[in-house]
Amino acid sequence: MKRVCDGCDLAATQRGMGNNCPFCRTHRPSDNPSKLAMIQKRVNKGDAEAIALLGDWYYHGSLGLNRNVPRAIELWTEAAEL
Repeated sequence: MKRVCDGCDLAATQRGMGNNCPFCRTHRPSDNPSKLAMIQKRVNKGDAEAIALLGDWYYHGSLGLNRNVPRAIELWTEAAEL
């Protein structure tokens, strides 16, 4: 996942793009299945931050995922190796 500085995020919000991605300008997903699909695309492309985020979600049982600590550790290890 790419990061956006606070200034760029503020500028995007002031231009009326508050709920759009500042990079690609697509609408941010609002439901859990769409969020998971978006992150899974990034995971499949080897994005270390997305892999770590998915690990966090597994660890906490977020977005409807079952809490799975061993899977979270696998994902964090994979992200750290990238």
